[in-house]
Amino acid sequence: MFYEENPKEYHSAIVDVTDKCNLRCRHCFYYREEHDSEELDDESFLSGLEELRKRHNIMSMGWCGGEPLYRKEVVAQGLKLFPLNTIYTNGTLPIPDVDNVMIAISIDGTPEIHDRIRGKGTFNKIINNVKAFNSKGKFILFLTTIHRINFQCIEEMIELLSQIPDTMTCIMFFTPLKKYKDVKGYKYTEEQKNFLDLTWEERDDVIYRVLKLKRRYPGKIFNPDRTLELMLSENAGICTSRCNMPRRTLTLDLKLNRKLPCVLGKDVDCSKCGCVFPYIQQAKKEGDPEAMRIRF
Repeated sequence: MFYEENPKEYHSAIVDVTDKCNLRCRHCFYYREEHDSEELDDESFLSGLEELRKRHNIMSMGWCGGEPLYRKEVVAQGLKLFPLNTIYTNGTLPIPDVDNVMIAISIDGTPEIHDRIRGKGTFNKIINNVKAFNSKGKFILFLTTIHRINFQCIEEMIELLSQIPDTMTCIMFFTPLKKYKDVKGYKYTEEQKNFLDLTWEERDDVIYRVLKLKRRYPGKIFNPDRTLELMLSENAGICTSRCNMPRRTLTLDLKLNRKLPCVLGKDVDCSKCGCVFPYIQQAKKEGDPEAMRIRF
């Protein structure tokens, strides 16, 4: 388990609950790395998180995997340890009916494109679970990772998702690695290495299209305007070079050891980071009012 001689405070933490998942998505960052370590038993996992919370004054926890809802009982108990929680799920398992928890579900395109990326029938399964969950008026955040398979269908996807009440969509980009290794049971390593990553010109075009979509569908796209502008090729390097994720957030593997520089793993190419975090943090430093309202 992670230990610091002189414990620092961390605003938040993100933990891999399990290395099990029912999907093998083409762009998955988790399956880009070998994960043959055994999970901690429930009691050790939860007691370890409680110890880390006390030691580092952690207020917010993100529950990841694998698919964290494969260990739904552990997650249910763990939610009680932290005042703020986010569950990051692929949405194909029933969504737990919990209060004061952000549910973030991966949607990566129109039904046809999403299923090509994540598996046949997954889009409809997710939408059925979402409708069952937010029929109670509860909010869901969709997370979309843009890459070469889905970057042409953003308009159709947003038009479709905008019809689902109490939801917003957050746009991110596929983040490549500096080096790849073959992973047993995962067949998309070469595709990730040689195909998925967009050029800077293609990425800029996507950002301008998303900015237009924000005007067309007000309140349905999560990304503040300024954070999208900061993701442009002319600005991105400033944000990624100033990223304070390792200082601000404790990113943990399923044995509660530290993952650096972030949840994406040690070989991540930070210069092409597609996560929203460094851009939101920079927008907050600039005092952007839309970004200041985001809590993480």
